[in-house]
Amino acid sequence: MNLKKTAATALAAGLALALTACGGGAGGKVAADSSGLLPVKIGYTAPGAGYSDLYVAADQGIFAKHGLKVELVRLNDSSQLVAGLASNSVQIGVGVAQDTAAAIMKGADLRYVAMSEPHYNLEMWASPENKSVKDLKGKKVAITSPGSQSDFGLTDLLEANGMKRSDVTAVFVKSVTAEVSALESGAVSAILTQPPNGTESREKGAVRLADLSNLDFPLGSYTVQTKYLQNNREVLQKFYAAEAESLQYLRGHETETETAIKKYTGVNSDDLAKYAYDFFLKVWAQTPVVDGRLIKQAFDEAAQNAKSTPPADVSKYIDNTLAGAS
Repeated sequence: MNLKKTAATALAAGLALALTACGGGAGGKVAADSSGLLPVKIGYTAPGAGYSDLYVAADQGIFAKHGLKVELVRLNDSSQLVAGLASNSVQIGVGVAQDTAAAIMKGADLRYVAMSEPHYNLEMWASPENKSVKDLKGKKVAITSPGSQSDFGLTDLLEANGMKRSDVTAVFVKSVTAEVSALESGAVSAILTQPPNGTESREKGAVRLADLSNLDFPLGSYTVQTKYLQNNREVLQKFYAAEAESLQYLRGHETETETAIKKYTGVNSDDLAKYAYDFFLKVWAQTPVVDGRLIKQAFDEAAQNAKSTPPADVSKYIDNTLAGAS
């Protein structure tokens, strides 16, 4: 796989700042509140339907059932994930594993404790004159931010179609809303987004060129500071049990899940919520077990970006022992 230089360059400064903060008081033992629930903040990095496991766990009382008082914290982009963990503004972070792998290789003491999405959750939508991905050669494609899922996804999609990253011009626009606007205005020829938000562009004549859900990618990777894991194992065991239940809930409660999708994505269309739900059934994991093969992929790509050597054994950064207690 080619170097993903854009992600590496943009993340370097943020990682340096985050690593300076690591160890600065985060990870102390948590006490239950007056209702007996253990408080925890979970940071997530995108507004789409991919994190419906969190949405339904919060709204349907699954977290509370397992003894947790959870606050969901929306982070602006993937680059904020490590900083959020380091500052203890969130205690559990979920996002692209390559970002946290890069931080670990720079000295952050982090562990992967769960995984909800082992595939890309992206689609490519394009202006109607484009009939295939290859038609985008020499054109502009809007994606959110360096180091985001769409940043990695653009490279992998192009390679899967026999193209190079340099065959297109990537335009970073920070948000899915800005991506959709850029496509509608003609400023770009295509966008990479997750349903249902980007799917709205079909109502303005856009066509779907690609579905990336068949490509493996360590996306919904739940990460914590090692110190927090050591001091709050009970919290994380309860979280893991709630996450396992939530992943099964998604598959058995379509109506409730689609309601959550509309609530958290801001999309009001029942059709779009249904579209997103059906799409993500291909993406959501059956269990929260961390896939070591995908974490190795994350470290390999992070090392390529940094022009360094990945760790020989990535298993030491994975804790798959949280199951079985709640």
